[in-house]
Amino acid sequence: MADLQTTRPKASAISSHITNNNHEAPHLATAAQVQHNLQHQHLWTSLVGHTIPGETTQSRPLQAPQDPIQLISGYPPHRVYTHPDEQLYMLENKIQEDDLQPERMFVVPTTQGQPWSLRHMAVVFDRLPEFIEQAREDDESSSVKAADDPEKAAKLAGYYAKREEAGRTKEWGSRRVLLAMVDKGMGGDGTVAYYVVQEGEVKPRQN
Repeated sequence: MADLQTTRPKASAISSHITNNNHEAPHLATAAQVQHNLQHQHLWTSLVGHTIPGETTQSRPLQAPQDPIQLISGYPPHRVYTHPDEQLYMLENKIQEDDLQPERMFVVPTTQGQPWSLRHMAVVFDRLPEFIEQAREDDESSSVKAADDPEKAAKLAGYYAKREEAGRTKEWGSRRVLLAMVDKGMGGDGTVAYYVVQEGEVKPRQN
């Protein structure tokens, strides 16, 4: 009778990605899994990692997380979220989503059951302007998309000016990120769910 040889199953693509890139620390492994999901399942491009260092000293400020927080930013193939007032402005001015320049979106990787508080999220939003500015300086895609039609170009220029103003006044909502939650619990299949999280209180809409 021939000897039966036991062979180890081949590692999955995400497991190989985590191991080969030395992302075995818990926060790095979760970020690597989310990045893999964004790139290969949701077709995001220009993905970049950002790290908020943890503060492990006993004298750390109340708002500082003990463990590092890893963020990911990139360009989704389509807009993830459009504020209703911004959508109304686009409709009134006949501006299509395809007319606009890509918008970099930030993602916060987490796992189901991971301790996460409003304090942690506040730290993310406090550091977000710094990461946005860094990405803007390094990213050639941040230039305004040109339009062949002069009338369309004028409308787009008005839109970008309006969006910059709305960013200061929060007329079109506050800063927002995606919270990525990976199912790693008992029997979890590694599914990643994404939730839009906005900074501060969201003003209710009046119909």
